[in-house]
Amino acid sequence: FNGVDTRLADADVLVQGKLVLAVGRDLESGSGASVIDGGGRVLSPGFVDAHTHMSLIAPFDQLENEYTGIYVGAAAGQMAEEMLMRGFTTVRDAGGASIGVQRAIDDGWFPGPRVFSSGAFLTQTSGHLDMRDRTNPHHHMGGEHSHAQRIGHFTAVDGEAEMLGAARQNFRNGATQLKLATNGGISATYSPLDIDQFTDAELGAAAQVAETFGSYFMVHAYYDEAVSRAIDFGARSIEHGHLMTEDVIKKMAKEDVYLVVEALMSNADAPPQFSADQREKFELAKSGFQEMIRLAKKHKLKIAFGSDVFLSREAYKLQAMEWLARAEIFSASEIMRQATSIGAELIELSGPRNRYREGALGVIRPGAYADLVLIDGEPLEDVSVLADPDKNIRLIMKDGVIYKNTL
Repeated sequence: FNGVDTRLADADVLVQGKLVLAVGRDLESGSGASVIDGGGRVLSPGFVDAHTHMSLIAPFDQLENEYTGIYVGAAAGQMAEEMLMRGFTTVRDAGGASIGVQRAIDDGWFPGPRVFSSGAFLTQTSGHLDMRDRTNPHHHMGGEHSHAQRIGHFTAVDGEAEMLGAARQNFRNGATQLKLATNGGISATYSPLDIDQFTDAELGAAAQVAETFGSYFMVHAYYDEAVSRAIDFGARSIEHGHLMTEDVIKKMAKEDVYLVVEALMSNADAPPQFSADQREKFELAKSGFQEMIRLAKKHKLKIAFGSDVFLSREAYKLQAMEWLARAEIFSASEIMRQATSIGAELIELSGPRNRYREGALGVIRPGAYADLVLIDGEPLEDVSVLADPDKNIRLIMKDGVIYKNTL
């Protein structure tokens, strides 16, 4: 499976260094090459999860009050290795203190996927991911900056100048794109779901910074107005969007805006640690999911694979279950493209901020990164085999380096 075509090709793949050198039959490998017999299994590009939160390892009150940056980094490093072992060779982190994890993986401290980090989640006072305690007032009113903000999970901005500073700081720290919340959040403690966050001046500031750095911004949003305003300012991907109506989905299609959805919540119960308010918001967003997906498919939106798992180690393990949840609403070939070439197209919009420009991502072709997984089963017919990666993913290669081989 080359990441694009909906049919399998009978071919061999020649890897040299980090890149795919050739694809075809009877390839000349030269002396000293290692030969791996795939045994008729399916070779696929490594998977792309376009919506993760590698460092949001616990509920927000614990991230604010219990976990130091060192603890978060250590735990996120373990999460990164486990994601790689599920076949995800590239992830886009959609907000949180993940830039350090990205750098540590690239520097070879521990195995993990290639990380496109958004850096600190950009929100507003009382917005999604404003993690301050109720007893901590605004920093302009005698309060202090949140611990979670200081270590890079989020930045609450109020006003154009603060947005300019926060967005620029994220890129200074090494972010590849920006993540903004333009509606409230399900998991947030102090944020109603329906609030339309950010003024035009604030949105314009974020858009200007992203453009200046040659990248883009994505938005966390559920409702029409928030999505529409974000598109007007140049947002390239909408995360969630569960309560959008057809007019706005048509606007997304016209403006070539990607949709990143997680299907896990469509048939799941709210996490047990949620409050009554969080459960109510969860059920509200869940109620619009199926209709939103129907409309997105009708208007042929570009849909990328996202798992959006966070809050606990047990929750991160649900990443593999996203394959099963998506199988209830998409065909197997659609899901495989979402998790490879489409996701790669989206994250490569980061342009010059993309550190990984030696090769293409999400595809198998000459000049692509040698990010490969070898699968027992026929994922273009039945993606459920990927829900058991320990058993059915037999080989995992990233950058031409083999991290798993159980052949």
